[in-house]
Amino acid sequence: MNTIQSIQIFVAINLFTIGLSHLLQPKIWVDFFKFLHSKGNVGNIFNALLALGMGSIIISFHFIWTWPMILVTLYGLSQLIKGIIYLTFPSIGLNSIGKVQDKFIKFKWAGLIMCLSSILIIVYLINNTTNIF
Repeated sequence: MNTIQSIQIFVAINLFTIGLSHLLQPKIWVDFFKFLHSKGNVGNIFNALLALGMGSIIISFHFIWTWPMILVTLYGLSQLIKGIIYLTFPSIGLNSIGKVQDKFIKFKWAGLIMCLSSILIIVYLINNTTNIF
């Protein structure tokens, strides 16, 4: 298994786990973002550093622009940009995490999209790669 495949598996595992959690337990995510928002700038920094860490790891090793692996690159890029914006313009991050108020259905939809993206990545890897595990 090479580095690119490792990052793809890393993203698939994270997307599936977090997506399934969003889908089945949206209340804990609402509670989490309410907690972050209640902490003000500290909550925003925590949220931004999580996104920046995930995005920078992915983008450092994965910059592929062909279907379906573009999904991995776009996810990494979106997390990287989110982290940069929230750290340099904290009011945007605080505003974003403050809008979460009991929007369970949005977390369920996001979870479904994450799970389906993860499955697509894994299926592609299984069908197009030898010795991935």
